Amino acid sequence: MHPKIARYYLFSGGPIQFGVFMMLWLLFVTKLGPILMKHRKPFVLREIMIVYNLILVLINAFYVYESLKWLDLGSKSLDPQLPELHEWLSKNESVLPRRIFYFNTKFFDLLDTIFFVLRKKSNQVSFLHVYHHFIVPVMGYIVATVCPQTVILEAFCLLNSTVHTIMYLYYFLSAFGPKIQPYLWWKRYITRLQLIQFVILGIYCLHSLIFRDISSYPLLIVIPVSIQPFVFLYMFLRFYLKAYYKMSEKIKVK
Repeated sequence: MHPKIARYYLFSGGPIQFGVFMMLWLLFVTKLGPILMKHRKPFVLREIMIVYNLILVLINAFYVYESLKWLDLGSKSLDPQLPELHEWLSKNESVLPRRIFYFNTKFFDLLDTIFFVLRKKSNQVSFLHVYHHFIVPVMGYIVATVCPQTVILEAFCLLNSTVHTIMYLYYFLSAFGPKIQPYLWWKRYITRLQLIQFVILGIYCLHSLIFRDISSYPLLIVIPVSIQPFVFLYMFLRFYLKAYYKMSEKIKVK
C-alpha cells in the first residue's frame, strides 16, 4: 500500500481492520440484527430515510461532476490505461482526498441494509443486496490500495454515481408515501441502468486483460476484480427478469 493511501482511516489499520469492519456489518445484517428485532416492532425511520437518501443524491451527483473532470469529460475513458503496480503520479495527488471520500461513501451505503433490518424489511435483505453491498467496498479497497489512479476506477465512479444519483432520488421520493407512487413508474429503468453499467465495466476489464500489460499485477487481484462486473450482470439480470417478467405476466392475467 502506498504511504499516501495508508494515512487514511480504514487504510491505516491495514486489511485486518477493514476486514473486521466488514465482517461486523455482515454479522449484524444477517444474524444479530434479525435476532434483536425478532420480538420488537419495526422502527419508523421515515424522516431519517428522507434525509439519508437526499444526502446520497447530493453526494453521488457531486461525484458525477467530479469523475467527469477526472476523465476529461469522458475522452480519457475511451483509452483506458493501467499504470504500473503502485505507480504514483504527483499531478493527481490533489484529488486523492476526494477519491478516498468516494471510497468512504460505499460504507455510508451500508446503512441501507441496516435500515432494512431495523424496519424488519427482511424481503429486501436478499443475497443479491448483501453480496452487492459487501463486495463493492472490498473491491474498492483492493483497487485503492493497489492502483488508486487507474482510469477504470474513475470510470466506475462515473457510472456508479450516475446510477446511484437516480436510484437514491427514487428512494427519496418514494419515502413521501403512496401519493407520489404514480409518478415513480420509472423504477424498472434503474435496474436497466445498472445492467448497462456492468456491461461497460466488463468491457473495460476485458480490454485491460487482452490489450494491456498487467504482468505486474498479482493474479489473485486481477481475477476477482475482473470477473465482478460479469457476476453482477448475471445476478442483476436474474433479478430483473424475475421481478418484471412476473409483474408483466400478472398484468396480462388481470
